[in-house]
Amino acid sequence: MPPTFESLWLRQEPFTFSSISSKVFLLLALSMPLAALAQLDQKSPTGLFLAKRGYKFPGIKRDSKDSIQWPDTLYYNTTYKTKLLGSPTIPITFGRIEYIEGKYQATPTFSVGYGYTWFFGRFIFSENDRLIVEPTIFFGLVADIGVQSDFNIFKPAGIFTGAFIGTQTISFFFGYDYVTHSPTVGIGSRIDVYTFSQKSLRPIGNVRELRKHKKRALPIMDE
Repeated sequence: MPPTFESLWLRQEPFTFSSISSKVFLLLALSMPLAALAQLDQKSPTGLFLAKRGYKFPGIKRDSKDSIQWPDTLYYNTTYKTKLLGSPTIPITFGRIEYIEGKYQATPTFSVGYGYTWFFGRFIFSENDRLIVEPTIFFGLVADIGVQSDFNIFKPAGIFTGAFIGTQTISFFFGYDYVTHSPTVGIGSRIDVYTFSQKSLRPIGNVRELRKHKKRALPIMDE
């Protein structure tokens, strides 16, 4: 015969101060990690970016081991500059010139790869948690795999490693193709990863204000 509600109730342990306190302690212990995760999720994108890059927010004590890359206080809507900025990049090549058997050959090659770029520029932390980057000249290292159009048929074109230099809209690639065994020059563009994932941007060198922040500029806090 299955137990009734009355029998289960009668078999319950009496409520005592110790039993209640143990249950409260258990609930608190379980809620602390959840509260910590919720607080982490609520941190602003700017706060997450700066914490990842080693910035010490105002009110946090520094020690001798901390990097002096960042100024004591950062401000919103203020232009900052550093020696270099870096980011992973996705190179896209639309055409190449290859040196094969003593001759230069132009080929309509489409290739996509991966690499890393360094560039000169400046950046601003906006109050709506957007990192605004104003780049100028890029350079970096890349590797890609391409396909070549031959009478409306696409066929493998090569495996390329090399370097590039460029601006915001265009890049010139130069390196070596391991399939055709030839030096190669290409033209194309890039998609820098920081444009859709701001946390991938890496300031290199000491960060400084390009122009002194305005008096009404708000300091960036850890929130």
